[in-house]
Formats: sequence, C-alpha cells, structure tokens
Amino acid sequence: MSVTARSLSAFHRIGERSGVEVPGTAPRGLHPALFAGYSDLSRLRYDFPLVLTSDEHSWVTSLTDLSDELLREIAPEGGAGDELRRQVLSLEQEIRGLASQGRRGSLSSLWQAAQDTLLARSSERHRARLASNLEHARAHLRRDGDILDYDGAMPARLLTHAWRESQRLKARSLQARIERLARKLGDILRVDYMNSSAARAPGQLAASIGAADGKVFDFAAMAQILNSAPPAPALPAARRQRIERAIDVLCGQRFGAETVSRSATSTATSGTYDFEYSDCEAALAAFRERLPAMAELVKAISISELEIENRYAEETHDPWFARFNPEMLGPDDLALFPSYLVVMEKTADDVASRQELLSILQAGLPFKILARSADPLGDPGIASGQLSFGTRGQQLAAMAAALGPVFVMQAPGSSLYRLRDALLDGMTHEHPALFSVYSGTASGDGPQPAAAPYLLAAAAAESRTFPCFVHDPAAGSDLAARYRLDGNPEPQLEWTRHNLEYEGSQHDRHSLETAWTLADFVAADPRFTDRFACVADDGPHEELVSVDEFLKLDEKAAARKVPFVWLVDEKNRLYRAAIDHRLVDATRRCQQAWRRLQELGGIDNSHARQALVDASAKWQHEKEALLANAAAEPAGTPVGEPDKQVTDPAAATMPAPVAAAEPAAAPASDDPWIETVRCTTCNECTQLNDRMFAYDADKRAYIADADAGTYRELVEAAETCQVAIIHPGKPRNPDEPGLDALLERAAPFM
Repeated sequence: MSVTARSLSAFHRIGERSGVEVPGTAPRGLHPALFAGYSDLSRLRYDFPLVLTSDEHSWVTSLTDLSDELLREIAPEGGAGDELRRQVLSLEQEIRGLASQGRRGSLSSLWQAAQDTLLARSSERHRARLASNLEHARAHLRRDGDILDYDGAMPARLLTHAWRESQRLKARSLQARIERLARKLGDILRVDYMNSSAARAPGQLAASIGAADGKVFDFAAMAQILNSAPPAPALPAARRQRIERAIDVLCGQRFGAETVSRSATSTATSGTYDFEYSDCEAALAAFRERLPAMAELVKAISISELEIENRYAEETHDPWFARFNPEMLGPDDLALFPSYLVVMEKTADDVASRQELLSILQAGLPFKILARSADPLGDPGIASGQLSFGTRGQQLAAMAAALGPVFVMQAPGSSLYRLRDALLDGMTHEHPALFSVYSGTASGDGPQPAAAPYLLAAAAAESRTFPCFVHDPAAGSDLAARYRLDGNPEPQLEWTRHNLEYEGSQHDRHSLETAWTLADFVAADPRFTDRFACVADDGPHEELVSVDEFLKLDEKAAARKVPFVWLVDEKNRLYRAAIDHRLVDATRRCQQAWRRLQELGGIDNSHARQALVDASAKWQHEKEALLANAAAEPAGTPVGEPDKQVTDPAAATMPAPVAAAEPAAAPASDDPWIETVRCTTCNECTQLNDRMFAYDADKRAYIADADAGTYRELVEAAETCQVAIIHPGKPRNPDEPGLDALLERAAPFM
C-alpha cells in the first residue's frame, strides 16, 4: 500500500488527517460538486415562486405553471407565437427575480413592476410592441394572489393558506346549516304569533297593511271578525322556551365565519373564535375551554332539527338533552367545527414540544400541526449520541404514523407544491394531521450553509436524509393503501443518480454518473468539514471508491478501499474527498431507513418477493411431479383421456372471467341525482337534510327522497359538495319561492 493509500485508510478509520492534506493548502469553500450548477436559482425555471390563489379550481399554483397555462391559451403555435412566448417568459423571469430579492405583494402588482422594468430597458423601437403583447397577456390572466417565494417562512405561509381554504368550505357548510335552522325556528314562532289575539289587534293589522292602503280598511271591524273565529292552539310554554333557547344558541355561536343575527334574515360579523396558534399548549387549552360551547351548539342543532320536523318528544328527549355534556361529543360532532392549526414556533427537534405534539395526535383531537425540522442531521458527536446522526429528522413523522388514524406528511419544503393535493387532503381530513417539514434553513449560531434553502431542502430528499411520504388512514385499511412515496425522486432506487459534467486538465469535456447520498448532503454543512479529506489529484488512487459502491462491498473487500464523494471549492475546482467511518455508518443507516420506507410504500417489498420465490418453487415442484407422472404412464394410454390429461396448474387456479357490470341507468333529465360512486362520505349533504340524502351500504350518498326537502336544499347541497357530484335537476315544486335565482345557481351542476 502506498503512503497516500495508508494515509487515506488511516483517515477513514480513525480520522488521522496527517499525510492526506498538506497544511495550509486545503481548498476553501468546499461544497458538493453537484451544487455547482445552482448558484443562482432566480435564473432557473422551477416551482417557485408560488401564487396563493383562492378560487374554486385551485388554492395554489406556481408561477411557472401559470405562465405555461397562459401561453397555451394566447400564443399561436409555431413561429407566429415565438415573440409573445419569449416576452411573457422574460416577464416571468423578471417577476422571479423580484421575488427572490424579497419583494412581496400580489401577482398583479409584481406583474406591473416587472412590466415597467422590461419596458424601461427596451428600445423605443420595440417598446410599443412589447407593451401591447404584455397587456394582451395580462388581460387573459384569470388568477391572482399573493406571491410566495422560497424562504424559511414559506412552509408556514403555504400550510396556513391551505388550512384557511379548507376551513372556508367547512365554515360555509356550518353557516348554511345554522341559518336554515334559525330561519325555520323563527317561522314556527311567527306562525304561533299570527294565530294569537295580539296579532289580530286593530293596530297590528294596520301596521301589517301599510300606509298606502290603510285608509280603505276598517281595522276595528276586521279585528272583530277575526277574533270571532275560534283561536288556534298556542305553542306550549315549554316548547316556546325550548325553541327560543335554541335560537339564542344558534345566533350566539362563535365557531362559524359569521354569527346569525337574531332575526335570522341577515348575518353580522362578531367576535368569532381564533383557531390559529403557535404552540400546542395554547391550542389545547383553547379547545378544552370551548368544549361546553361546542356541546351547547350540537345540542341546539339537534333540538332544532327535531322541533322543525315536529318529532321532539319531551318524555324521551328532555332527559337525554339534560344529560348531554362535552364528554358525549363524538367524531361526527367534532367534524362540524373548525380544526385547530398549530404552526409550531419551536422546532420538532425540541424534546418537550415533540412529546406534547404526539400526545395531542394520539388523543385524536382535530388539530393540524406543522412541525419544522430545522436540523435533520443533528449533532454527530458522541456526547449527543452519534447513532442519531442522519436519522433524527425522520423520527417524528414515523412515530406519528405509528399512532394509527393520524394523517402524516413528511416532506422538505421544496416538494410541498408537488404534494399540494395531498397537503389539502390532510387539511380536510377528519383525523388529526401532522406535517413534518424541513425548509432548508439552519438554526443555531453555528456556521450556516452557503447553499440556498430550496437547494438544501431538495438535496435532503434526493439523499434520502429527509424523504417524502404520506400516511393517509382514510385511503384504506392496509399499508399498501395508506402509504405513498409521492414527491421522492426516483423512488424505485436506493440512491438518486445524476450526471456530473466537468472540464479536464486538457480542457476536454467529461461526464460521469454519480449517486447522491447522505454523505454528499453532509458535505454541504460547514459543521462537518472534519469528516472529509480532499485528495490531491496526483494519480489514479485505485483504493478510492464512491460511497454508494463502498456500501455494496463485503467486509474483506471494504478493508482495502476508502469511500469518497465529489466536492468543488470556491473556484469550482473538482476534488475527491475521502470520508471517515462514522459518516459511512450514518450513510448506511440512512440507506436502511429508506429501504424500510420503500417497503411501507410497496416498493420491492421483501415479503412479496419471498412469496414470489416460494410460489415459483412450488410451481416448479408441481411441474416436475406432473412431468414425472406423465413419463410413467403406459405407452398405450390415450393422450386425450380425461383422467390422464396433464393440465397447467396455474391455469386451473385462474378464476373464471367475470361478466362486465351493467352501466347504471341514466336518471331522467329533470330528476336530481348523485354520482354515488365518487362520494367521499363528507356528511355535508346528509347533515343538510338526512331524509332527502342518505348513505348506501358502502357509505356513499344517494337521493333517498327527492320530495323530502326543497329545491333550495338541493342547490345548497350541490354548492357545498367538495367533489361536485350532486346534480339538482329541475324544481319539483313550481311554486317554490325564488326559483329563478335558484335555477341560475344550479346551472353549473346540471
């Protein structure tokens, strides 16, 4: 072994640097070689910045996707649209640059600023044409919203926006239900009053007619005639008090976006509860404090529905509602109310915060929690437990997923846009949800990585240090349905692979394929420079092998090799850097953790692989037995004799083909109907009217009785349905008030 080889081996095994690097000549500003092409992200076209929208089609989009969508609409194909495409893409680049400089505001405001900049830079000859094209593009821009660029605060702002959008839909449903109940209870009281003698007094009759026609009526005579008729029975005092109490609770509730006014004919904002918090303790205290008010509102809703349908039986319901308390609230009751958003100020690496968070998730409370992992690597020193090095960031999400019915998303901030659908699912989920996010911004007072936060976050996913996964308990009862590895690059591989292109000593171009591992990711962190030793480029160094290949070697072969990664210095000069054994061990643990996650996600599952091996062996054994039996048959045995025929056992076990299911009959054009197979069991329509809407045996909604409610309720159900599967049809009662407006509202759902 050469002197250099012995020195490299000594560094790898015990960290001895002498003989590897000459003092005073160590390269400065070392960082992963693959980072060299990403020094200025503002010049690249990627997912960020985002646009936080608030329309029925999308709650977020990227500037890139929005520009592409716009150009597909307005730019002619081929050369005729080249100028417009080029100018709009230049505008997009200018907006991206403004956002990267910290410019805040809406897309429309940054669009104007970017347009002004481009026009100021253009020549007078081309300015008018540029202005015309950009104004044309702007006129077709159908979405607007706040611009959100990538920084440490991005995950919190994005998740808060997603939560608010999801709660807006829930609040609208609760608000509509409360308004309907308060209005109908008010109708009961008004009918009772109109049947009373007080309503038939001359002064009251005169007030009901109005001043214009009051002179032609003798209200005293009218009152005498009306009072001569037998009076209608008045509401029992107990029922009246019950209805008035229910109206008071409905109108005074503070859980909806608005409170219902006492007249139940208009709404007025008042002091609603706050549901956004920065720590679990405060959110939990607020939840517990509001439990009595939640129970009162649930009780008022139940009493209101019974009274409206005239099904309230005092001997049965009075004792039940007298006993009703917060401990009797069930999951369906809690689902009526807004969830609590907790954007934790303390990171998920804080032990006390982590324990409190897990306790809330285990209790099944309606909390949506963002926990930031500020440091997925942790301190690799022995004092803090070196075995946690490289696995610390994944612990919280793994523990939360093991609790059972908890929605869990683990992802670096760079992947959140691609996981936006899953993110919104978690916010609308009935169960508690945890979003464990690594933003790429470091915490503490130590040296900060020079790379951009987005790049570090993406590198954490690429290296499997902080991989993406979604655990959705509503997706099914088994792991195959619940776990998804969406958002991970090349999820079928143990390491992602990239081409590293560089210029050789003879100014020739070279390209090599290299894996991106935990060791490469660690090289971006200045805290761990002592784990790397750059090798002078003075020979082939046959003892050096890439770290991913080193992990495949057996113990004997590994004893003769030293693992390395590719680094560049501040002048982009390329080096091979040997790594010490502790970093190799951490990389191996990271690989094993990723392998376990792959199995949960159904990728190369070891149980399935073993079952396939066993089935193949069994089939081979049966095949050999069948061939042996066939060879032992007498020569004169007819080949086609049924009891001697050799059949394919695999074919014998195949099920008979199943006849295709008959398509569902199309409903009559005027009848309301529901696309039952697409129902997500959100309970919104059944809560609106559980006689009109019902669930089948598979918990999917259908129209149980179209005449059990009003056309208004059909339209309201269609508008609140989150997946837009309710079709109101045509009104069944032509005399229902407000049909013209209702038909206009129903048109999009026909």
